[in-house]
Amino acid sequence: MNFKDKKTNKPKFFGFSPVKKIVVTIFLILFIAAMIFVVIPMRGGAGWGNIGVWTPPVYFCVLFFVTYNLDILQKLLKKAYRPLIGIFYTGMALFVAVFSVFCFLIMGYTSEKIPENPDIVIVLGCQVKGHNPGNLLRHRLDAAVDTMNKYPAAICIVAGGQGPDEIVQEAVVMKKYMAENGIDPDRIFEEDKSSSSYENLIFAKDVIEKSNLEHKNIVIVTSSYHVPRAVLIAKRVYQNSEIYAVKSNSPFALFSAGIVREFFAFVKSFIFDRV
Repeated sequence: MNFKDKKTNKPKFFGFSPVKKIVVTIFLILFIAAMIFVVIPMRGGAGWGNIGVWTPPVYFCVLFFVTYNLDILQKLLKKAYRPLIGIFYTGMALFVAVFSVFCFLIMGYTSEKIPENPDIVIVLGCQVKGHNPGNLLRHRLDAAVDTMNKYPAAICIVAGGQGPDEIVQEAVVMKKYMAENGIDPDRIFEEDKSSSSYENLIFAKDVIEKSNLEHKNIVIVTSSYHVPRAVLIAKRVYQNSEIYAVKSNSPFALFSAGIVREFFAFVKSFIFDRV
């Protein structure tokens, strides 16, 4: 990619039309913002292993480079330039539109009223740091503690295996945290083999069946932006159970890498995560 004008040896940016300058600047700002919204939540406990979190910065980086170097592409593509560029920007615009709708829907998601005495509370795992939960997981666990206190007859399953950047299973940390915050350890079962939301719920079902636990009503506890996908999967896994959800307090979820990753993960789960 060439950022300088060959004749003047100055940045091509200064030769752009006012509209193109604005568009290129917007894409560059969005790329930088996307990088920030990836790094901060990941450092806060969302985990680095999922390739999907890098989709937004790559997306805006491509937009920036393509728009900045339209003159080069026009020379290379010749007659194919106009239709291909039209398809490219139309596709990008459609993605932004669909993703925007998804954001509004996901943040406005509300679950049905939880019954007075649910049987099982399943807490979905997230990254741990050493022997302590990361920020996202801590928010989930705080919501789980409140839920377990509200429903003293419920049994809890903490679900989460050990990731490549973790030194202990997430479920072990989760149970310890909840016990330290007043929940009887005898009420908490561990599922410590899973590595995805789908496996969280599939392997938690194995725990339920092996321990012969009642599971007519199941409450899923997870981050706010994760609830729709978690409920989607849970309804497929627990076809004879009523599924409810409790959203943890996830600050700035709409502006984090989590909800962007969730968009692609939801599409993947809708198509592939079936029992």
